[in-house]
Amino acid sequence: MSQAQVHLAYAPRGVGLLYAVMWFAVGDHVYGWCIGSKDGGHLAFYFMLQDYFAHGETHLYRSVEDDVYGAWVEARPAGDMVLPHPPPVPEAVCHELNRLQDQFVRHWLFFDDDPLVDDEAQAMRARELSVRHVNIRASRLDKLATAAAVWRFNSPDADAQVLDFLSRRWPLDFDAQG
Repeated sequence: MSQAQVHLAYAPRGVGLLYAVMWFAVGDHVYGWCIGSKDGGHLAFYFMLQDYFAHGETHLYRSVEDDVYGAWVEARPAGDMVLPHPPPVPEAVCHELNRLQDQFVRHWLFFDDDPLVDDEAQAMRARELSVRHVNIRASRLDKLATAAAVWRFNSPDADAQVLDFLSRRWPLDFDAQG
């Protein structure tokens, strides 16, 4: 079992969840899942940073949708290149990605279309925060470092360089520097 590192960024008076990312390393590679703000909605995807810890070039592969077994692309400066099926992630890692993504979401996030979120939504409104489609659980908000515009959480052992590398290449509206 892998221990995932996490990072979340939240604009309480803006769009709400900017992004939430979890990742873990296997050998030279980094695997993870991300959800974040994109064009007024949210985009979720799995990713692989191939050869991140090796000498040489690192490649970012990501799922096109929120499906580890679906279509994947390689994110390139000139544009995304569709990869042949199956995904570039080993089967055992796919299972681990699904398990950790589910654990991460249950621990940190809730969605407004989940029928069991009434308590979470009420707790957000009690803090005078809007409930959007994707939200950080009210019980987790106190774990975020608060600033005027953006609140953030990093797991204690999170490698900020992984997040920086990923956010410079992901298709979301905000990067980790923003």
